[in-house]
Amino acid sequence: MERDTLKAQAEELLYRYAAAIDDGELSQWPEFFVAEGVYKLIPRENYQRGLPVCLIYCKNRAMMVDRVTAILQANQYSPHVYRHHYSNLRLTAVSPDEVTLVANYVVHRTHEEGDTIVFSTGRIIARMTRTAEPRFIEKVVIYDTCRIPDLLVFPI
Repeated sequence: MERDTLKAQAEELLYRYAAAIDDGELSQWPEFFVAEGVYKLIPRENYQRGLPVCLIYCKNRAMMVDRVTAILQANQYSPHVYRHHYSNLRLTAVSPDEVTLVANYVVHRTHEEGDTIVFSTGRIIARMTRTAEPRFIEKVVIYDTCRIPDLLVFPI
């Protein structure tokens, strides 16, 4: 029964995370992580080869806040919305303090003109706290293609 509860908490964390980004509440993104939380967006090829080069690497919440500030104040882009979808969520490790989870993802992007595309697909490997309000300790997003989509400045 405990694994079912932990899986439900992991799903809820992922869904709240996606909703914040999808609903335009990007300023909430850093709050899904512990203070020293890590976020990486890395191509599958680099991940499989053990190469450390990431497209986005934030080693703490302060770096995430800086990224949000840059996106909201400095970057210019055409209006669009994202829709994140997670599937095949599995818990791969459980300890007294944290849970490791993996899941597949797909993100669709719709431009103001109405065109919808598959923006990114891949999987995540994440560690979350076992607290009353779980947060990510680390979230590694492994995207399937080395071809970098335009506007890949937003977290996935």
